Amino acid sequence: MSRLTSNLWRERTRHQDIDDMCKGLSSGGFSVEGIYFIGCGDRIVYIGQSVNISHRSIESLARFYHQIDDITLPWSIGLAPVDDEEVYPFNELESTAIRKYAPIFNTSIPSKLNSKGKEPNITHIARVFADQDKNCTAFELENLEKQAREAENNPSPPWHQGNKRRRK
Repeated sequence: MSRLTSNLWRERTRHQDIDDMCKGLSSGGFSVEGIYFIGCGDRIVYIGQSVNISHRSIESLARFYHQIDDITLPWSIGLAPVDDEEVYPFNELESTAIRKYAPIFNTSIPSKLNSKGKEPNITHIARVFADQDKNCTAFELENLEKQAREAENNPSPPWHQGNKRRRK
């Protein structure tokens, strides 16, 4: 466990949803590949990819958690497992999702040229913290559509702005 992740769990208690989701995704000790989405309040704030999406999503959450002004907002993680990288390369799936939602902490796109392809399918959503009584609303259809519209009309998405520190 990284220092950032350890600090996160010292500050707030993990929700059982996270553990259940991680256990449900690993079979026989193997990790699951795919795309992960970090939601805070009504927004997706980061999208990433990993060969171990359940572990990596928590590491990324710990990196960005304190960059949001209101850490009391509900946080959730959405996972889109991928089982055939040859057909749908990770970079294409991640790039398409980043371009579609323009999360504030995605300051680069793995493959701008291949970012209009197949979209990842979020199949698991879990609350992050035990003091949350429900998921954040970032993954509700209305909020996903709103964020996608805003991203489409944004002349200066985060990957154009570089690695400046962003706050909500």
